[in-house]
Amino acid sequence: MNGLRGLLIGCVAAGLFAVVDVAQADAGVCCAPAPVCCCPPPPVKVSWCVQVPCTCCSYEVSACVPACCAGVEPCLVDCRKGIFGRKILTYKFPCCDHCVEVVVTKHGRTIVR
Repeated sequence: MNGLRGLLIGCVAAGLFAVVDVAQADAGVCCAPAPVCCCPPPPVKVSWCVQVPCTCCSYEVSACVPACCAGVEPCLVDCRKGIFGRKILTYKFPCCDHCVEVVVTKHGRTIVR
């Protein structure tokens, strides 16, 4: 019986010391400044005219881009042939280095990715 009582008293004492240590450790944390969270603005939808260099046909396309790219005209940086007679045009927004690929099918349908 004395052994059990001693074990219980030892566990309670150890628990109290642990609570005191945690309270002292938390005391320094509560004074730390809260982290500042700056969320970026949501993407915006922009439209521009695409002209396929080989055929000189123009198409209007729309894409969602970062807000810092709004109002900026993208530059054509690459034009290559795709599968099934498609043309793949890569446009880059110079202000934010965001790239958009526009796929023009042989039937004139545009796909933005």
